Amino acid sequence: MTHYAIDPVSRIIPYQGANNFRDMGGYETEDGRRVKYGLFFRSAELHGLTENDLLHLHTLGIRTVLDYRHEQEAALKPDPAIAGAVYECIPAFAADLPIAAAQSHTMEELLGGAQTGGFGPEMLAGFYAKLPFGNASYRRLMDLIQEPERLGLLHHCAAGKDRTGVGSALILLALGVPEETVMLDYLLTNEGLASFKAEILARIAPALDERALQGFQAIMAAKPEYLNAALEAIKERYGSYEAYFEQEYGLTAERLDALRSYCLETI
Repeated sequence: MTHYAIDPVSRIIPYQGANNFRDMGGYETEDGRRVKYGLFFRSAELHGLTENDLLHLHTLGIRTVLDYRHEQEAALKPDPAIAGAVYECIPAFAADLPIAAAQSHTMEELLGGAQTGGFGPEMLAGFYAKLPFGNASYRRLMDLIQEPERLGLLHHCAAGKDRTGVGSALILLALGVPEETVMLDYLLTNEGLASFKAEILARIAPALDERALQGFQAIMAAKPEYLNAALEAIKERYGSYEAYFEQEYGLTAERLDALRSYCLETI
């Protein structure tokens, strides 16, 4: 089996056939504990995983795969079977976000939008601001993280940046990880997608004018203002993360304590 040297800072597992695959463990919480490794993983699409990738992946103890892509997107690039893991596909779009808008977030459509100037930072920030509310996929995510027998949990979308980025932020915030650290985890996506972004850019750059190039850079980057749009929307609507978790997901203070007792360790 191929050896995969995991970067201790970025937590990236350098699979040949999947970008931005990383363990979400190791982050310190506000009360001085630390998220355990091996419980939560995030990634871009898994369709290209090689045989060696899968051999290593099977050693991680994945029990649940939560796919945020919509059904058509997942059907075009289906996940490989992972032994011992239950697969669930629940599209990540807010209740008040039109399905057509949610389905415009396949990788191919985003790249096409960049070429025509159809997508930009404002559109993405608006998308982020809607994701945390009335979202069936995140409701399922919050249920799953309370079931120890369903962890390790691997959640992913197409690039592992937007839908997975917000889902990852919710996991870490529920565990008591400070907002600044949550942002750092989000921004690591720029490293996780660097080689993929360079490959795509080399292929399409000759066809891009300046406006389209700026659009490409906007949609392929993890920018603080994108995740901040989601975090600020939560605080504006609910006043605090605690109120948000309780009212959106039924995660009371007692349930948060129980979740943290299992998922955190003392340093």
